Amino acid sequence: MRRDTVPRLLLLVPLLGLTLAMAGCETLDALNPFAEREKPLPGARTPVFPEGVPGVDYNQAPPQPANSTYGMAPAEPAPAPAGSPSGAAAPSGQ
Repeated sequence: MRRDTVPRLLLLVPLLGLTLAMAGCETLDALNPFAEREKPLPGARTPVFPEGVPGVDYNQAPPQPANSTYGMAPAEPAPAPAGSPSGAAAPSGQ
């Protein structure tokens, strides 16, 4: 290792730690001293659906997504009726 790489690595370690700490922050708004705070709009706040959203049954389980069976074994095919052929006829070899 060259002689000048050790000081560079020692400078890189705190920089990397600071970068990881900043990545864990949800927002960086508190770090900007020049940011203006947004004022809430004037007016009364009332709920849009005070009795709940119409058409939603909260006692029912939520529907499953269309791809909820991805990766599972395919369902077994239904048995063929008794009078129908069981598949394509084997070609006769000449």
